[in-house]
Amino acid sequence: MTDTDAANYLSWAPQKSVFIRRALTVGAFTFVMLLALGLSLSFYFDLAIMWAFPTALIFTVGFIFDDTMRWRNAQYDRWQISEGHLIHEGQDGSARIPLTDIDSAFRRLGSNVVVQLTSGQRIVLRYLPYPIETTDQINAALPR
Repeated sequence: MTDTDAANYLSWAPQKSVFIRRALTVGAFTFVMLLALGLSLSFYFDLAIMWAFPTALIFTVGFIFDDTMRWRNAQYDRWQISEGHLIHEGQDGSARIPLTDIDSAFRRLGSNVVVQLTSGQRIVLRYLPYPIETTDQINAALPR
């Protein structure tokens, strides 16, 4: 299979393991930061310390719930390059973006890949297991 043939079969989909890793990492970081903020306020204003733990936990659970709702929408996304187009298939249907309308692709925030269009619009591919390879593959498929 040649490089041009391989470009016709590129496809990507979000993975649940990537979402779970991200949710746990962001959840732990959020809890620690909120707890540190709560304890700092407790010491500064001479308040009881015990309010900080449940408050940090409630906010963290809320953020994880929000991430879960985002995952429910993103888990069915499928992206592929075929016939000179970047094709997105999701719950709302299918969209075809000509590769000539894509300026570049780059990695951002862990497992996200951002596709920059020539119009200035950005499209995010979320929860991808290999974002660096995906970025390289999209950029290699672009016409120069």
